[in-house]
Amino acid sequence: MDPQKPPGPYSEPPPPYTSAPPPSSYNPPPGAYAGAGYPPKSSTVVVGAPHTGPGLTSVTVVNVSQWGPYPMQMTCPRCAAQVMTETTASPGLLTWILSGSLIFLGCWFGCCLIPCCIPECQDIEHRCPNCKHHLGSYRRL
Repeated sequence: MDPQKPPGPYSEPPPPYTSAPPPSSYNPPPGAYAGAGYPPKSSTVVVGAPHTGPGLTSVTVVNVSQWGPYPMQMTCPRCAAQVMTETTASPGLLTWILSGSLIFLGCWFGCCLIPCCIPECQDIEHRCPNCKHHLGSYRRL
């Protein structure tokens, strides 16, 4: 057996190991990690300009985030408290489409209302736990 040639179907030995990884050209899409503990993508919106005196104006700027199905930490624009949002599920477009589909398939006696009991089929509303102000909504469709 030839000592230079490795045994088996390979004609050449493997390349030497290098410790530096090859450069990666993969860039994740924006907001790909928004629900995994990373901050969501956001933009700034001017909410209002209340009059504070003669010739003076105050502008309130709110950071509008991409809402998700889970509670998120933010500053409430009404009470200015740093809060974790309260979430409530309510039937939305996806819920009614699924219920209508079940009726179409022959589920007449209450089974068509099953999507109304599943939070993953419903829209999510975010509210401030202090002042109960509606902060935003996550729509499934």
